[in-house]
Amino acid sequence: MGAHEAAAGGYYSKEMKVVAWSILVMGISIAIIILLWAWFGHIGPRFSDEVLIEQQTALREQYDLPPLPEVSEEEAETPPSLRGK
Repeated sequence: MGAHEAAAGGYYSKEMKVVAWSILVMGISIAIIILLWAWFGHIGPRFSDEVLIEQQTALREQYDLPPLPEVSEEEAETPPSLRGK
């Protein structure tokens, strides 16, 4: 077998199969991630904010602390350290 025959497909075909399988696995992984995102949807920061408020309310009730004052949406956009300024 000469050098030309080895370069034509005999020697490199095994390496190319590994590359092809790797690309296939990456493609399937990305497709699964996209499907999961489409299934669950974009949760976003509002969900985290709601969970935090529920946790704080439950803990304040558990430890008999006064409820927090209501914060308007405009105040919520300002960091707490800058609200009084």
